Amino acid sequence: MPLVGFIINIEFYVKEACVVEGVGNTYTYNGNQYRSRTKNDARAGFIMASLASGIIMSVLPSFSNPFLKQMKKEHQNNHLYKDAFYKSVEVSGLQDKGLAIVDTQFRNSMEERLFNSGKDVVDGQIKAGLNACYIPDLKVIKLNTEKATISGFHELGHAMNNLKGKFGKILQKCRVPGYTIAGLMGTVALFSRPKPKEAKRNLEDVILDNCGLIAFAGMMPTVAEEALASHNGIQLAKQSGLAEPLVKNLKKFYGKALLSYVGYAVLTGLSVFAASKITQVFTRPEKLNGEDKFYIS
Repeated sequence: MPLVGFIINIEFYVKEACVVEGVGNTYTYNGNQYRSRTKNDARAGFIMASLASGIIMSVLPSFSNPFLKQMKKEHQNNHLYKDAFYKSVEVSGLQDKGLAIVDTQFRNSMEERLFNSGKDVVDGQIKAGLNACYIPDLKVIKLNTEKATISGFHELGHAMNNLKGKFGKILQKCRVPGYTIAGLMGTVALFSRPKPKEAKRNLEDVILDNCGLIAFAGMMPTVAEEALASHNGIQLAKQSGLAEPLVKNLKKFYGKALLSYVGYAVLTGLSVFAASKITQVFTRPEKLNGEDKFYIS
């Protein structure tokens, strides 16, 4: 989020061919008196907006921790899901579409110790049984089948979206553009607001005023695709003959996983919204009234 993008045009008071006259940093627009904000105001706003955004996003673990906690707990129940998972692979017919299952585990104790100590290890979370993934371009599901086959049904759901579902495939293709839009709105939120609130609004102003909502909307394809993948995975689990109590636990588990994505979307929107509003407070021209009002002849 570049500071340059935040303070640009801070001295450019009004656009859209407005009639402006004034002296110093005080000017008249449409009969009202305004005092423009300084570059120091802009810098202070940048710092405050960035801090607020960071504080809001720091809440994210509250949404993801319930899923990670159950993920670790389910390691001891892996044997209850493993056979049903492989049967679901057969039932899905996805292997005929080129799907492959890659069993990803630690190759030795040293690799596991490196991951547990916080050192970077390729596919570390998957090898530890704390995650799994489907790679659309390779048509590959990667997971630790000795710890995390409970996650495999969901990944099969992603494969169903990609290889058999038109709507699901569209959602998958919208994920990266959605992330890009959300990230862009984080930068837009820090743009200065050099125009009086009463000035004529254009498309730029509409985007600035709604950047938090746009960022949230950008995350929605991901949330929707994750929800659809879980639904498809649960249906495959049922078709494979997974016992009803285990299906209920699967729904609970995937509900917690979805909560982490919903939380990410909500917090992204809120952080962008907060940054935008704080930026506005520090950069919007101050409207003068009462004794402070200064008239220029």
